[in-house]
Amino acid sequence: MKDYIESLQQLSKSQLVLLLARQRRQETERIAVVGMACRFPGGIDGPQQYWEALHAGRSVLAERGGIPKDSTGRPRWNVAAPDLAPLAGLLAQGAYLDAVDVFDAERFGIPDEEARHMDPQQRLLLTCAAEALEDAAPFDRAETRVGVFAGVSTVEYSFAALRNGLGVEGLSPYMGTGGALSATAARVATGLGLNGPVLTVDTACSSALTATHLATSALRRGECDVAIVGACHLTLAPFTAGVFEQAGMLSPTGRSRPFDSEADGHVRGEGCGVLVLRRERDAEAAGDRPYALIKGSSVYQHGDRPAMAAVSSVAQRRVMAQALRDAAVDPHQVQYIEAQANGSKLGGVIEAEAIAETYRRATADAPPLYLGSAKANLGYLETASGAAGLIKTALALRNRVIPPQPGIDTPDPAVPWDRTGLRLPRTAVPWPQTGSPTAAVSAFGFTGTNAHVLMEGAADPEPRPAPRGTAGRGRRHWSDDNIWS
Repeated sequence: MKDYIESLQQLSKSQLVLLLARQRRQETERIAVVGMACRFPGGIDGPQQYWEALHAGRSVLAERGGIPKDSTGRPRWNVAAPDLAPLAGLLAQGAYLDAVDVFDAERFGIPDEEARHMDPQQRLLLTCAAEALEDAAPFDRAETRVGVFAGVSTVEYSFAALRNGLGVEGLSPYMGTGGALSATAARVATGLGLNGPVLTVDTACSSALTATHLATSALRRGECDVAIVGACHLTLAPFTAGVFEQAGMLSPTGRSRPFDSEADGHVRGEGCGVLVLRRERDAEAAGDRPYALIKGSSVYQHGDRPAMAAVSSVAQRRVMAQALRDAAVDPHQVQYIEAQANGSKLGGVIEAEAIAETYRRATADAPPLYLGSAKANLGYLETASGAAGLIKTALALRNRVIPPQPGIDTPDPAVPWDRTGLRLPRTAVPWPQTGSPTAAVSAFGFTGTNAHVLMEGAADPEPRPAPRGTAGRGRRHWSDDNIWS
Protein backbone atom coordinates (compact mmCIF):
# COMPACT_ATOMS: atom_id res chain seq x y z
CA MET A 1 0.00 0.00 0.00
CA LYS A 2 2.87 2.37 0.83
CA ASP A 3 4.37 1.88 -2.63
CA TYR A 4 0.98 2.51 -4.23
CA ILE A 5 0.46 5.76 -2.28
CA GLU A 6 3.95 6.94 -3.22
CA SER A 7 3.23 6.21 -6.90
CA LEU A 8 0.07 8.31 -6.70
CA GLN A 9 2.01 11.18 -5.18
CA GLN A 10 4.19 11.25 -8.28
CA LEU A 11 1.20 11.97 -10.51
CA SER A 12 0.19 15.45 -11.57
CA LYS A 13 -3.25 16.72 -10.62
CA SER A 14 -4.59 16.12 -14.12
CA GLN A 15 -3.18 12.58 -14.18
CA LEU A 16 -4.73 11.82 -10.78
CA VAL A 17 -8.10 13.17 -11.87
CA LEU A 18 -7.97 11.03 -15.03
CA LEU A 19 -7.08 7.95 -12.99
CA LEU A 20 -9.97 8.51 -10.60
CA ALA A 21 -12.37 9.18 -13.47
CA ARG A 22 -11.41 5.89 -15.14
CA GLN A 23 -11.84 4.05 -11.87
CA ARG A 24 -15.26 5.61 -11.32
CA ARG A 25 -16.36 4.69 -14.84
CA GLN A 26 -15.30 1.10 -14.22
CA GLU A 27 -17.24 0.96 -10.95
CA THR A 28 -20.44 2.45 -12.34
CA GLU A 29 -20.51 1.56 -16.04
CA ARG A 30 -23.92 0.46 -17.21
CA ILE A 31 -24.26 -3.13 -18.37
CA ALA A 32 -26.33 -3.80 -21.48
CA VAL A 33 -28.77 -6.71 -21.78
CA VAL A 34 -28.09 -7.67 -25.41
CA GLY A 35 -29.64 -11.12 -25.73
CA MET A 36 -32.38 -13.15 -24.03
CA ALA A 37 -34.07 -16.53 -24.23
CA CYS A 38 -36.60 -18.32 -22.07
CA ARG A 39 -38.80 -21.34 -21.66
CA PHE A 40 -41.82 -20.85 -19.41
CA PRO A 41 -45.10 -22.69 -18.71
CA GLY A 42 -48.03 -22.24 -21.04
CA GLY A 43 -46.02 -22.94 -24.18
CA ILE A 44 -43.99 -19.73 -23.82
CA ASP A 45 -40.97 -20.47 -25.99
CA GLY A 46 -39.17 -17.12 -26.15
CA PRO A 47 -39.20 -13.43 -25.16
CA GLN A 48 -41.76 -12.40 -27.78
CA GLN A 49 -44.31 -14.96 -26.62
CA TYR A 50 -43.56 -14.01 -23.03
CA TRP A 51 -44.21 -10.35 -23.74
CA GLU A 52 -47.46 -11.13 -25.52
CA ALA A 53 -48.62 -13.09 -22.46
CA LEU A 54 -47.56 -10.32 -20.08
CA HIS A 55 -49.14 -7.54 -22.12
CA ALA A 56 -52.41 -9.46 -22.30
CA GLY A 57 -52.40 -10.09 -18.54
CA ARG A 58 -52.46 -13.81 -19.25
CA SER A 59 -52.13 -16.27 -16.38
CA VAL A 60 -51.09 -19.75 -17.44
CA LEU A 61 -52.34 -21.03 -14.07
CA ALA A 62 -55.86 -21.03 -15.49
CA GLU A 63 -54.70 -23.25 -18.39
CA ARG A 64 -52.96 -26.03 -16.49
CA GLY A 65 -53.24 -29.56 -17.80
CA GLY A 66 -52.58 -31.53 -14.63
CA ILE A 67 -49.57 -33.84 -14.29
CA PRO A 68 -46.90 -32.95 -16.91
CA LYS A 69 -46.13 -35.48 -19.65
CA ASP A 70 -43.03 -36.45 -21.57
CA SER A 71 -42.72 -36.60 -25.35
CA THR A 72 -44.35 -40.04 -25.43
CA GLY A 73 -47.40 -38.88 -23.47
CA ARG A 74 -46.28 -40.62 -20.29
CA PRO A 75 -46.98 -38.75 -17.00
CA ARG A 76 -43.92 -37.55 -15.10
CA TRP A 77 -45.16 -39.24 -11.93
CA ASN A 78 -47.43 -42.23 -11.42
CA VAL A 79 -49.76 -40.63 -8.90
CA ALA A 80 -51.64 -43.90 -8.56
CA ALA A 81 -48.67 -45.32 -6.61
CA PRO A 82 -49.69 -45.68 -2.95
CA ASP A 83 -47.11 -43.23 -1.60
CA LEU A 84 -47.77 -40.64 -4.32
CA ALA A 85 -51.57 -40.81 -4.34
CA PRO A 86 -51.94 -38.41 -1.37
CA LEU A 87 -50.04 -35.80 -3.40
CA ALA A 88 -52.01 -36.26 -6.64
CA GLY A 89 -54.21 -33.17 -6.30
CA LEU A 90 -51.34 -31.00 -5.15
CA LEU A 91 -49.07 -32.09 -8.01
CA ALA A 92 -51.81 -31.42 -10.57
CA GLN A 93 -51.84 -27.74 -9.56
CA GLY A 94 -48.30 -26.96 -10.74
CA ALA A 95 -47.32 -24.92 -13.79
CA TYR A 96 -45.02 -27.22 -15.76
CA LEU A 97 -43.02 -27.61 -18.95
CA ASP A 98 -43.93 -30.66 -21.02
CA ALA A 99 -41.50 -32.92 -22.89
CA VAL A 100 -38.45 -32.11 -20.77
CA ASP A 101 -37.09 -35.49 -21.90
CA VAL A 102 -36.34 -34.07 -25.37
CA PHE A 103 -32.89 -32.63 -26.06
CA ASP A 104 -30.91 -31.86 -29.21
CA ALA A 105 -27.70 -33.54 -28.05
CA GLU A 106 -26.22 -33.65 -31.56
CA ARG A 107 -26.35 -29.85 -31.78
CA PHE A 108 -23.82 -29.66 -28.95
CA GLY A 109 -21.79 -32.75 -29.84
CA ILE A 110 -22.91 -34.66 -26.75
CA PRO A 111 -22.99 -38.50 -26.98
CA ASP A 112 -26.31 -40.23 -26.35
CA GLU A 113 -25.26 -41.91 -23.10
CA GLU A 114 -23.97 -38.65 -21.68
CA ALA A 115 -27.16 -36.83 -22.71
CA ARG A 116 -29.27 -39.54 -21.09
CA HIS A 117 -27.57 -39.01 -17.73
CA MET A 118 -27.55 -35.19 -17.86
CA ASP A 119 -29.89 -33.41 -15.50
CA PRO A 120 -32.52 -31.89 -17.83
CA GLN A 121 -31.90 -28.57 -16.09
CA GLN A 122 -28.40 -28.63 -17.63
CA ARG A 123 -29.89 -29.40 -21.03
CA LEU A 124 -32.48 -26.64 -20.83
CA LEU A 125 -30.01 -24.03 -19.63
CA LEU A 126 -27.54 -24.96 -22.37
CA THR A 127 -30.27 -24.74 -25.03
CA CYS A 128 -31.53 -21.36 -23.81
CA ALA A 129 -27.96 -20.03 -23.53
CA ALA A 130 -27.37 -20.92 -27.18
CA GLU A 131 -30.59 -19.14 -28.18
CA ALA A 132 -29.71 -16.06 -26.13
CA LEU A 133 -26.29 -15.82 -27.80
CA GLU A 134 -27.98 -16.03 -31.19
CA ASP A 135 -30.17 -13.10 -30.12
CA ALA A 136 -27.07 -10.94 -29.49
CA ALA A 137 -24.55 -9.56 -31.96
CA PRO A 138 -22.05 -12.27 -32.94
CA PHE A 139 -18.51 -12.37 -31.57
CA ASP A 140 -15.48 -14.66 -31.78
CA ARG A 141 -16.06 -17.15 -28.98
CA ALA A 142 -12.49 -18.44 -29.09
CA GLU A 143 -11.00 -14.96 -28.64
CA THR A 144 -13.57 -13.45 -26.24
CA ARG A 145 -13.63 -13.97 -22.50
CA VAL A 146 -17.17 -15.12 -21.72
CA GLY A 147 -18.34 -15.59 -18.15
CA VAL A 148 -21.12 -18.04 -17.28
CA PHE A 149 -23.12 -17.45 -14.10
CA ALA A 150 -25.85 -20.06 -13.75
CA GLY A 151 -28.46 -20.37 -11.01
CA VAL A 152 -29.75 -23.81 -10.08
CA SER A 153 -30.74 -25.28 -6.72
CA THR A 154 -32.16 -28.77 -6.99
CA VAL A 155 -30.62 -32.14 -7.88
CA GLU A 156 -33.62 -34.43 -8.39
CA TYR A 157 -33.04 -36.19 -11.70
CA SER A 158 -31.53 -39.33 -10.20
CA PHE A 159 -34.08 -39.71 -7.41
CA ALA A 160 -36.47 -41.82 -9.49
CA ALA A 161 -33.68 -44.23 -10.48
CA LEU A 162 -32.72 -44.62 -6.83
CA ARG A 163 -36.38 -45.23 -5.96
CA ASN A 164 -36.52 -47.96 -8.62
CA GLY A 165 -33.52 -49.78 -7.20
CA LEU A 166 -30.58 -48.49 -9.20
CA GLY A 167 -27.69 -50.90 -8.75
CA VAL A 168 -24.01 -51.01 -9.61
CA GLU A 169 -24.81 -52.40 -13.03
CA GLY A 170 -26.78 -49.27 -13.88
CA LEU A 171 -24.05 -46.78 -13.08
CA SER A 172 -22.49 -44.59 -15.74
CA PRO A 173 -19.35 -42.45 -15.71
CA TYR A 174 -21.54 -39.58 -16.94
CA MET A 175 -23.64 -39.52 -13.76
CA GLY A 176 -21.02 -37.38 -12.00
CA THR A 177 -21.02 -34.40 -14.35
CA GLY A 178 -24.62 -35.10 -15.33
CA GLY A 179 -25.95 -34.66 -11.81
CA ALA A 180 -23.63 -32.22 -10.06
CA LEU A 181 -24.83 -28.69 -9.35
CA SER A 182 -21.32 -27.41 -10.00
CA ALA A 183 -21.47 -28.82 -13.51
CA THR A 184 -24.45 -26.68 -14.56
CA ALA A 185 -22.52 -23.56 -15.52
CA ALA A 186 -19.64 -25.64 -16.86
CA ARG A 187 -22.09 -27.46 -19.16
CA VAL A 188 -22.89 -24.14 -20.85
CA ALA A 189 -19.20 -23.27 -21.19
CA THR A 190 -18.15 -26.63 -22.64
CA GLY A 191 -21.30 -27.02 -24.73
CA LEU A 192 -20.73 -23.66 -26.41
CA GLY A 193 -16.94 -23.52 -26.36
CA LEU A 194 -16.67 -20.50 -24.05
CA ASN A 195 -13.61 -19.33 -22.13
CA GLY A 196 -13.82 -17.25 -18.96
CA PRO A 197 -15.01 -17.32 -15.34
CA VAL A 198 -17.65 -20.00 -14.83
CA LEU A 199 -19.63 -20.67 -11.65
CA THR A 200 -22.93 -22.13 -10.49
CA VAL A 201 -24.89 -19.99 -8.03
CA ASP A 202 -27.36 -21.30 -5.47
CA THR A 203 -29.09 -18.74 -3.26
CA ALA A 204 -32.47 -20.40 -3.83
CA CYS A 205 -35.02 -18.05 -5.41
CA SER A 206 -32.57 -15.15 -5.58
CA SER A 207 -30.05 -17.18 -7.61
CA ALA A 208 -30.62 -15.40 -10.93
CA LEU A 209 -30.28 -11.91 -9.42
CA THR A 210 -27.27 -12.96 -7.36
CA ALA A 211 -25.71 -14.34 -10.55
CA THR A 212 -26.47 -11.02 -12.27
CA HIS A 213 -24.78 -9.13 -9.42
CA LEU A 214 -21.66 -11.29 -9.78
CA ALA A 215 -21.69 -11.04 -13.58
CA THR A 216 -21.93 -7.24 -13.67
CA SER A 217 -19.04 -7.02 -11.22
CA ALA A 218 -16.95 -9.35 -13.38
CA LEU A 219 -17.69 -7.26 -16.47
CA ARG A 220 -16.80 -4.01 -14.75
CA ARG A 221 -13.56 -5.47 -13.38
CA GLY A 222 -12.58 -6.73 -16.82
CA GLU A 223 -12.67 -10.40 -15.80
CA CYS A 224 -14.84 -11.12 -18.85
CA ASP A 225 -16.14 -9.21 -21.87
CA VAL A 226 -19.47 -11.02 -22.25
CA ALA A 227 -21.49 -12.65 -19.49
CA ILE A 228 -24.20 -15.27 -19.75
CA VAL A 229 -26.56 -15.15 -16.78
CA GLY A 230 -29.34 -17.64 -16.35
CA ALA A 231 -31.31 -19.86 -14.03
CA CYS A 232 -33.30 -23.04 -14.47
CA HIS A 233 -35.72 -24.96 -12.28
CA LEU A 234 -37.57 -28.23 -12.89
CA THR A 235 -39.72 -30.01 -10.29
CA LEU A 236 -38.63 -33.57 -11.02
CA ALA A 237 -39.23 -35.09 -7.57
CA PRO A 238 -42.83 -35.09 -6.27
CA PHE A 239 -42.20 -35.04 -2.53
CA THR A 240 -40.89 -31.45 -2.34
CA ALA A 241 -44.42 -30.25 -3.02
CA GLY A 242 -45.56 -32.09 0.08
CA VAL A 243 -42.80 -30.47 2.12
CA PHE A 244 -43.84 -26.99 0.95
CA GLU A 245 -47.48 -27.74 1.68
CA GLN A 246 -46.56 -28.79 5.21
CA ALA A 247 -44.74 -25.46 5.57
CA GLY A 248 -47.91 -23.60 4.58
CA MET A 249 -46.33 -22.07 1.45
CA LEU A 250 -48.67 -23.40 -1.26
CA SER A 251 -52.02 -21.98 -2.31
CA PRO A 252 -54.87 -24.39 -1.47
CA THR A 253 -56.92 -22.75 -4.22
CA GLY A 254 -54.23 -23.23 -6.87
CA ARG A 255 -53.93 -19.54 -7.66
CA SER A 256 -51.12 -17.04 -7.25
CA ARG A 257 -52.51 -13.61 -6.29
CA PRO A 258 -49.75 -11.27 -5.10
CA PHE A 259 -51.04 -8.18 -3.27
CA ASP A 260 -54.67 -9.38 -3.45
CA SER A 261 -56.97 -9.54 -0.44
CA GLU A 262 -57.45 -13.29 -1.07
CA ALA A 263 -53.77 -14.14 -1.47
CA ASP A 264 -53.24 -17.56 0.10
CA GLY A 265 -49.84 -18.84 -1.05
CA HIS A 266 -48.08 -19.71 -4.27
CA VAL A 267 -48.29 -22.26 -7.07
CA ARG A 268 -45.10 -24.11 -7.95
CA GLY A 269 -43.82 -23.62 -11.46
CA GLU A 270 -40.79 -24.40 -13.57
CA GLY A 271 -38.86 -22.76 -16.37
CA CYS A 272 -35.59 -21.32 -17.59
CA GLY A 273 -34.39 -17.83 -18.47
CA VAL A 274 -31.04 -16.60 -19.83
CA LEU A 275 -29.66 -13.11 -20.47
CA VAL A 276 -26.49 -12.06 -22.30
CA LEU A 277 -24.70 -9.04 -20.85
CA ARG A 278 -22.03 -6.68 -22.18
CA ARG A 279 -20.48 -3.42 -21.04
CA GLU A 280 -22.50 -0.63 -22.63
CA ARG A 281 -19.58 0.73 -24.66
CA ASP A 282 -18.78 -2.76 -25.98
CA ALA A 283 -22.41 -3.32 -26.91
CA GLU A 284 -22.42 -0.07 -28.89
CA ALA A 285 -19.20 -1.02 -30.67
CA ALA A 286 -20.59 -4.45 -31.56
CA GLY A 287 -23.83 -3.04 -32.97
CA ASP A 288 -26.02 -4.61 -30.28
CA ARG A 289 -29.46 -3.17 -29.63
CA PRO A 290 -29.92 -3.55 -25.87
CA TYR A 291 -33.23 -4.51 -24.33
CA ALA A 292 -32.27 -2.53 -21.22
CA LEU A 293 -29.30 -1.42 -19.13
CA ILE A 294 -28.33 -2.61 -15.66
CA LYS A 295 -27.29 0.31 -13.45
CA GLY A 296 -26.60 -1.35 -10.11
CA SER A 297 -27.35 -4.25 -7.80
CA SER A 298 -26.96 -5.59 -4.29
CA VAL A 299 -27.03 -8.87 -2.36
CA TYR A 300 -27.71 -8.98 1.38
CA GLN A 301 -28.69 -11.38 4.16
CA HIS A 302 -29.82 -10.26 7.63
CA GLY A 303 -28.91 -13.22 9.81
CA ASP A 304 -30.37 -11.75 13.00
CA ARG A 305 -33.90 -13.12 12.65
CA PRO A 306 -35.90 -15.75 14.59
CA ALA A 307 -35.73 -18.51 11.96
CA MET A 308 -33.95 -19.14 8.67
CA ALA A 309 -37.14 -18.94 6.60
CA ALA A 310 -38.53 -15.92 8.47
CA VAL A 311 -39.20 -12.84 6.31
CA SER A 312 -36.95 -9.94 7.28
CA SER A 313 -38.22 -6.43 6.61
CA VAL A 314 -34.81 -5.09 7.65
CA ALA A 315 -33.11 -7.23 4.99
CA GLN A 316 -35.50 -6.05 2.30
CA ARG A 317 -34.97 -2.39 3.11
CA ARG A 318 -31.21 -2.73 3.24
CA VAL A 319 -30.79 -4.69 0.02
CA MET A 320 -32.91 -2.12 -1.86
CA ALA A 321 -31.09 0.83 -0.31
CA GLN A 322 -27.70 -0.67 -1.15
CA ALA A 323 -28.73 -1.24 -4.77
CA LEU A 324 -29.95 2.34 -5.08
CA ARG A 325 -26.59 3.58 -3.80
CA ASP A 326 -24.69 1.27 -6.13
CA ALA A 327 -26.71 2.52 -9.10
CA ALA A 328 -26.57 6.16 -7.96
CA VAL A 329 -30.33 6.35 -8.46
CA ASP A 330 -32.69 8.55 -6.49
CA PRO A 331 -35.70 6.51 -5.25
CA HIS A 332 -38.14 8.87 -6.99
CA GLN A 333 -36.48 8.08 -10.35
CA VAL A 334 -37.87 4.54 -10.24
CA GLN A 335 -41.32 4.05 -11.78
CA TYR A 336 -41.79 0.27 -11.54
CA ILE A 337 -40.70 -2.60 -9.27
CA GLU A 338 -40.94 -6.25 -10.22
CA ALA A 339 -41.48 -7.51 -6.70
CA GLN A 340 -40.65 -10.79 -5.03
CA ALA A 341 -44.40 -11.07 -4.20
CA ASN A 342 -45.02 -14.80 -4.51
CA GLY A 343 -48.62 -14.85 -3.25
CA SER A 344 -47.95 -14.95 0.48
CA LYS A 345 -50.40 -12.57 2.15
CA LEU A 346 -48.12 -11.59 5.03
CA GLY A 347 -45.05 -11.51 2.78
CA GLY A 348 -46.82 -9.18 0.33
CA VAL A 349 -47.73 -6.71 3.06
CA ILE A 350 -44.22 -6.69 4.51
CA GLU A 351 -42.67 -6.20 1.07
CA ALA A 352 -45.06 -3.38 0.13
CA GLU A 353 -44.24 -1.57 3.36
CA ALA A 354 -40.50 -2.01 2.80
CA ILE A 355 -40.79 -0.67 -0.76
CA ALA A 356 -42.89 2.32 0.30
CA GLU A 357 -40.34 3.31 2.93
CA THR A 358 -37.15 2.66 0.97
CA TYR A 359 -38.43 4.22 -2.26
CA ARG A 360 -39.94 7.19 -0.39
CA ARG A 361 -43.53 6.44 -1.41
CA ALA A 362 -45.00 6.38 2.11
CA THR A 363 -47.20 9.46 1.55
CA ALA A 364 -50.21 9.98 -0.68
CA ASP A 365 -48.58 12.83 -2.60
CA ALA A 366 -45.51 10.75 -3.56
CA PRO A 367 -44.91 10.01 -7.27
CA PRO A 368 -46.61 6.77 -8.39
CA LEU A 369 -44.57 3.58 -8.17
CA TYR A 370 -46.12 0.57 -9.91
CA LEU A 371 -45.70 -2.92 -8.47
CA GLY A 372 -45.98 -6.22 -10.30
CA SER A 373 -45.02 -9.87 -10.09
CA ALA A 374 -44.75 -12.40 -12.92
CA LYS A 375 -45.59 -15.13 -10.42
CA ALA A 376 -49.25 -14.37 -11.05
CA ASN A 377 -48.66 -15.08 -14.76
CA LEU A 378 -46.41 -18.14 -14.52
CA GLY A 379 -46.55 -19.49 -11.00
CA TYR A 380 -43.55 -19.37 -8.71
CA LEU A 381 -40.61 -20.67 -10.76
CA GLU A 382 -38.49 -20.84 -7.59
CA THR A 383 -34.82 -20.80 -8.64
CA ALA A 384 -35.76 -19.48 -12.10
CA SER A 385 -38.23 -16.89 -10.79
CA GLY A 386 -35.63 -14.11 -10.74
CA ALA A 387 -34.76 -14.76 -14.37
CA ALA A 388 -38.45 -14.44 -15.27
CA GLY A 389 -38.56 -11.13 -13.39
CA LEU A 390 -35.44 -9.75 -15.07
CA ILE A 391 -36.65 -10.68 -18.56
CA LYS A 392 -40.13 -9.26 -17.88
CA THR A 393 -38.65 -5.98 -16.69
CA ALA A 394 -36.24 -5.72 -19.63
CA LEU A 395 -39.14 -6.29 -22.04
CA ALA A 396 -41.30 -3.71 -20.27
CA LEU A 397 -38.50 -1.14 -20.46
CA ARG A 398 -37.91 -1.88 -24.13
CA ASN A 399 -41.61 -1.58 -24.98
CA ARG A 400 -42.14 1.38 -22.61
CA VAL A 401 -45.21 -0.33 -21.16
CA ILE A 402 -45.94 -1.60 -17.65
CA PRO A 403 -47.97 -4.79 -18.21
CA PRO A 404 -51.15 -5.48 -16.23
CA GLN A 405 -50.97 -7.47 -13.02
CA PRO A 406 -53.32 -10.48 -13.14
CA GLY A 407 -54.93 -12.01 -10.08
CA ILE A 408 -56.01 -8.72 -8.49
CA ASP A 409 -59.70 -8.76 -7.59
CA THR A 410 -59.43 -6.56 -4.50
CA PRO A 411 -56.08 -5.03 -3.52
CA ASP A 412 -55.10 -6.19 -0.04
CA PRO A 413 -56.58 -3.66 2.41
CA ALA A 414 -53.70 -4.39 4.81
CA VAL A 415 -51.57 -2.24 2.46
CA PRO A 416 -52.59 1.46 2.75
CA TRP A 417 -52.67 2.03 -1.02
CA ASP A 418 -54.49 5.37 -0.79
CA ARG A 419 -51.93 6.71 1.68
CA THR A 420 -48.87 5.77 -0.38
CA GLY A 421 -47.57 6.23 -3.91
CA LEU A 422 -47.79 2.47 -4.57
CA ARG A 423 -49.96 1.40 -7.50
CA LEU A 424 -51.11 -1.88 -9.02
CA PRO A 425 -51.48 -1.81 -12.83
CA ARG A 426 -54.89 -3.37 -13.50
CA THR A 427 -54.46 -2.71 -17.24
CA ALA A 428 -51.40 -2.06 -19.40
CA VAL A 429 -49.94 1.35 -18.52
CA PRO A 430 -47.76 3.47 -20.84
CA TRP A 431 -44.44 4.03 -19.12
CA PRO A 432 -44.64 7.26 -17.08
CA GLN A 433 -42.94 10.19 -18.81
CA THR A 434 -40.94 11.25 -15.77
CA GLY A 435 -37.23 11.13 -16.52
CA SER A 436 -35.43 8.09 -17.86
CA PRO A 437 -37.48 4.86 -17.69
CA THR A 438 -36.13 3.10 -14.59
CA ALA A 439 -37.20 -0.08 -12.83
CA ALA A 440 -36.06 -2.48 -10.16
CA VAL A 441 -36.31 -6.24 -9.65
CA SER A 442 -36.37 -8.05 -6.31
CA ALA A 443 -35.73 -11.70 -5.52
CA PHE A 444 -35.64 -13.08 -1.99
CA GLY A 445 -34.25 -16.55 -1.26
CA PHE A 446 -36.16 -18.61 1.28
CA THR A 447 -32.95 -19.11 3.27
CA GLY A 448 -32.55 -15.34 3.58
CA THR A 449 -30.25 -14.19 0.77
CA ASN A 450 -31.97 -11.26 -0.93
CA ALA A 451 -30.99 -9.52 -4.17
CA HIS A 452 -32.10 -6.34 -5.92
CA VAL A 453 -31.24 -5.04 -9.40
CA LEU A 454 -31.80 -1.54 -10.87
CA MET A 455 -32.43 -1.32 -14.63
CA GLU A 456 -32.86 1.56 -17.08
CA GLY A 457 -34.43 1.74 -20.51
CA ALA A 458 -32.06 1.97 -23.46
CA ALA A 459 -32.26 5.21 -25.42
CA ASP A 460 -34.56 5.13 -28.47
CA PRO A 461 -35.24 1.38 -28.49
CA GLU A 462 -35.49 -0.07 -31.97
CA PRO A 463 -37.69 -2.98 -33.04
CA ARG A 464 -35.80 -6.24 -33.26
CA PRO A 465 -36.75 -9.65 -34.66
CA ALA A 466 -38.09 -12.06 -32.09
CA PRO A 467 -35.63 -14.84 -31.21
CA ARG A 468 -36.86 -18.26 -32.23
CA GLY A 469 -37.11 -20.88 -29.52
CA THR A 470 -36.08 -24.46 -30.21
CA ALA A 471 -38.43 -26.25 -27.82
CA GLY A 472 -39.22 -29.76 -29.00
CA ARG A 473 -36.15 -30.05 -31.22
CA GLY A 474 -34.12 -33.20 -30.71
CA ARG A 475 -34.77 -36.73 -29.45
CA ARG A 476 -35.81 -38.36 -26.21
CA HIS A 477 -32.91 -38.79 -23.80
CA TRP A 478 -34.22 -40.35 -20.62
CA SER A 479 -33.27 -43.56 -18.81
CA ASP A 480 -36.15 -46.01 -18.58
CA ASP A 481 -35.46 -46.55 -14.87
CA ASN A 482 -35.61 -42.81 -14.25
CA ILE A 483 -39.41 -42.68 -14.18
CA TRP A 484 -41.47 -42.17 -11.03
CA SER A 485 -43.55 -45.35 -11.17
